Amino acid sequence: MAIPSYNQSLDTMVSTAIDTYSRDPINALTDSGEKFLKAAAQKGRVFIVNDSENVRHPVLYDAGENTTLYRPDDISGDPTVNNLSDTATEILTHTIFAMQAATRNINFPQSQPPGNVIDYVSNVVKANMMQILNHEEIMFVRGVVNGGGAFVPRGAMPNDTGAAAAYTEGVPVSLPGLLYGSSSVSPAAAGDQTAFSFANLKVDDIPRWEPYHIAATGTDHSGLIEDLQKAILYASYSETERPTDVMVNLDTFEKMLDLLREKAALPDPVRADLGKEGTIAFGGITMDWSRYLDKSAGWDVIDPESGTPSYPILGLNWNSLRLNTVRAGGVSGDSIGFIRQIGDMQPHPLKSNLFKRIEWKRQWSVDNGRRSFFTIYGNTTVA
Repeated sequence: MAIPSYNQSLDTMVSTAIDTYSRDPINALTDSGEKFLKAAAQKGRVFIVNDSENVRHPVLYDAGENTTLYRPDDISGDPTVNNLSDTATEILTHTIFAMQAATRNINFPQSQPPGNVIDYVSNVVKANMMQILNHEEIMFVRGVVNGGGAFVPRGAMPNDTGAAAAYTEGVPVSLPGLLYGSSSVSPAAAGDQTAFSFANLKVDDIPRWEPYHIAATGTDHSGLIEDLQKAILYASYSETERPTDVMVNLDTFEKMLDLLREKAALPDPVRADLGKEGTIAFGGITMDWSRYLDKSAGWDVIDPESGTPSYPILGLNWNSLRLNTVRAGGVSGDSIGFIRQIGDMQPHPLKSNLFKRIEWKRQWSVDNGRRSFFTIYGNTTVA
């Protein structure tokens, strides 16, 4: 293959910078400080998938017909317990997560400033990449676009309906949708959505499709350690299907530090620096906090629409949760970047600016079950 030749035209420099960050977004993640996207990258849960309408994952939801029991040398062939049937029983189905697309313009001045233009172009592209990743994290954690606001459960495909996880065109699955979609809590109000589907499945049809919801021992985080231990054990089924991480907001994170230090009876050199690295190891999982998680009625599992403002304590299984991106190519033609450039550099019709349009496709999905995710609800204060 011929070695590509580049010049210092603005279009070429922008394309090269986009190609670089698109193939290796980890540097932008490190600088921008997102927690969920960084965890997905570090745990190898960012996947390049074919450009298609949706992502599908097989789910075992039944065991077929019941087993028939019989004596091996019974010449009459009459089973003691007969469950044989002439009707085939399907035991596999698929979850469906619709791919979503996004686009933006990266703008540049028509006349470049003096100095090192290459560094200038690179920084502009990197700043846009950091903002893209920041918005992607907010959309996943809160379900809102380009900013703050209430937590919104977003569904996975057009058939997802109901207040607990409604599908929205262009917006990927959100964390509230993943935890609440087609989920039942008793006593149930808005959180009871078992008759509605999430990612093509209903808890009414497949009970194992429901995350584990546990009520807090108290309302002030005083039983946080015991509640976490119980939730981790109940939501663990195998080495793969088990919680790996717990995400909370800063108030809950600091309360956990206080509880662990109290249990350790400081001064204990092992616990003295607990939390300084930003995470807490507990019960085989890693606890971390996100600035995008805060106390909200959206985390009242019984009534996430108008319930009591509560603190989020969310168990995730990163062996199952994944971010799917679409290979978009790059300047060299053989890279695996997730950003696709739409045409060449274009001038704004009535302004002295140029812009490069980019596009990307992505969707979150669950490929190893959802029952290993959990929420601890009911903590409304911090003692």
